[in-house]
Amino acid sequence: MQKGCAESDVAQKSQRYFEGPKVVCGAKEFACGNTTICLERSLHCDGIQHCAHGEDEEGCSDAHGSLDSLVKAITHHQELKDVFYDKAFDNCSLDYVPPFCQCRFYSLIYCENHPLTTVPKGVGGSVTKMVLTNVSLTQLPRGAFSEYKKLKIIHIEGNKIPILGPGPFLGLPNVTFLLLMKNEIHTVELRTFEGLRNLRWLLMQGNQISMLNMLVFTDVVNLEVMDLTENHLTKLGTFPSNLQKLFWLGLGQNRLQRIHRSTFRYLLSLEVLILKNNVLEDIDEAAFATLGKLTELDISYNRLTYLKPALFYNLRNLNKLNLEFNQITTFPMDIFKGLSNLKSLDLQGLNLKNIDLQMFHPLKDLQFIYFERFIYCSYAPYVRICLPKTDGLSTTENLLSFPALRMSVCLMAFVTCAGNTLVLSWRVLSRREDQILSFFIKNLAVADLLMGIYLVAIGVQDISFRDTYNKYAHAWMSSAFCNVCGILAMISSEVSVLILSLITIERHRCIRTNVRVITASGARYSCACVWIVGIVLAFLPVFMYKGFYSSNGLCFPLHIDYPFNLGYEYSAFVFFGINFSAVILIMCLYASMFLTIKRDRESARPVILKKNEDAVLLLRFSFIVLTDSACWIPIVIIKLLALVGVAISHNLYSVIVVLILPINSAINPLLYTIAAPTELRKRIEKYFERVMLWLQRMDCIVKSGVSTSSSLTRSVTVTESRCLPSSTVNSGELELCMTTI
Repeated sequence: MQKGCAESDVAQKSQRYFEGPKVVCGAKEFACGNTTICLERSLHCDGIQHCAHGEDEEGCSDAHGSLDSLVKAITHHQELKDVFYDKAFDNCSLDYVPPFCQCRFYSLIYCENHPLTTVPKGVGGSVTKMVLTNVSLTQLPRGAFSEYKKLKIIHIEGNKIPILGPGPFLGLPNVTFLLLMKNEIHTVELRTFEGLRNLRWLLMQGNQISMLNMLVFTDVVNLEVMDLTENHLTKLGTFPSNLQKLFWLGLGQNRLQRIHRSTFRYLLSLEVLILKNNVLEDIDEAAFATLGKLTELDISYNRLTYLKPALFYNLRNLNKLNLEFNQITTFPMDIFKGLSNLKSLDLQGLNLKNIDLQMFHPLKDLQFIYFERFIYCSYAPYVRICLPKTDGLSTTENLLSFPALRMSVCLMAFVTCAGNTLVLSWRVLSRREDQILSFFIKNLAVADLLMGIYLVAIGVQDISFRDTYNKYAHAWMSSAFCNVCGILAMISSEVSVLILSLITIERHRCIRTNVRVITASGARYSCACVWIVGIVLAFLPVFMYKGFYSSNGLCFPLHIDYPFNLGYEYSAFVFFGINFSAVILIMCLYASMFLTIKRDRESARPVILKKNEDAVLLLRFSFIVLTDSACWIPIVIIKLLALVGVAISHNLYSVIVVLILPINSAINPLLYTIAAPTELRKRIEKYFERVMLWLQRMDCIVKSGVSTSSSLTRSVTVTESRCLPSSTVNSGELELCMTTI
């Protein structure tokens, strides 16, 4: 694989060289094969070759556990593949083939989908494999296969055999594979497997067995694989001590509720134990104590709420552990102690309340870990592959997941900071503006500027964590700085929406009465109350909920990706109870203002001007209302959908946080100062008028060739004639109220 310049630079920066024959890489690094080169874990399985021989792109698929064991077993017993039909092997060496049956692989009898109520007779002693699928068998009498001494494989599937009595397989010393799947078996009597002393595989999945006397297995001393998946087992006794060679045991999709300490006591060679899809509520702490050779343990999809501290203590050879989709919310801190060889750990579907860095510290060799939430990956920064790799906002490599998101943060931060700094500076310096409304606007600009500062902080952190985010994710999200960023964003959002509500209420009262109601001191008290409320709303969850601002790398608690996260009630109260209510209030008051102004101007304007002035006013009002709505209504709707269980796209989540949430802070300066009929706007317009005047003058000079002075005179005359006011209407008080609308 060809390496580009950028990739080479990254690799060089991430490499550490060691002297001596033995390389010891850091916890967040891995070695390039047997070389003395260590790379950052973020470079593993990234699709780009960084090691000289490509070792960093090896081991990218999780093949640990039962797959390894089954491959080993199948390789050891090549004859198993002969059960399946292949047209390349239609030759037959048998003397007689029963009707409706076929002969394959020289000595295999294959009977399928025909009414055959008994085991075929008279085929001859040379048959080695017999397949009877969907042939209407209802029983297997004692010695049913006794004439076929050379049988190695018996495959009986899709029949109705409710009871397996004693001795149906007597006299079959060569049978190594017995497949009894989906036969509606509900009872297995003692001595059923008598005579199968060389049986290696026993597959009985898909039956209806509810009770099983473990003594039925005393005759199968060489059994290696046993599959009782998809039965109705409710409890288990102790597996007999003669199963010393059993290495694969499938007990999934049953109805087991409890595992006792003695159940697997004698299965000393067991390598794979599947207990998934049961209803397990309790596992004795010593249940796996003797299973020192176990390499895979699957207890997923059960009802476990707690695991005892020493449950996995003796499983030193365990490679794969699957605990997904139980009801566990807390782990003992030393639950993984002793699992030094664990390669794959699946914790999907678990919302852990006490997850901690130290919990995964003993798992030195862990290569794959699967979580329910992306944020949990920050607790295992040394693991090569952690899933999910993103929450839509961040990835294991970067705080901001993709380039467009980074550019959006930079753009919104610049617009927000520049616009609000300009507004704040102008309002502080200007003495000709309406002082009460100007005071409101200054407070609004300060609140919106906080959002810009928040975006700048996030952008700076993204740059500092570039390509190595997961190494620092936990430290970042649990830091005081992350909390400060979240608090700033929350204060900005709440103070901004409350001040907008104050401005709207004041305008509405002023327009309805044509009298300025609020005084300068009243404006100060109102804004002081708003800031106090905003600060309290932002700080209160810090003391009420641990990690309220640490639910994602952007430190903002929207709780959309995981709507029932800690503190979701508070988040819902803020966004539904305060922000959404404020937006509805603003919409209603602006609608009322428009109707009032329209009615009051009806008698004061020439008919020709009515439509134009109404359209301009409606456009201005609509723009104000739409920007408020564009910010909060999508957030409220999406949060509501998340609460009722609708899955929200990760990409949509990132758009909300980076683009929709700061939209008010970015546009408010344009709405309330630059585009409103304020002194700043008048000066800007006057400046542009002068520029246009100069351009007209230069145009006249070029076209007519007249002197500069005469061209200027004509340009001024033309400009003045075009810019004469058409009319002046409305009372002074109404114009005072309309300022900055």
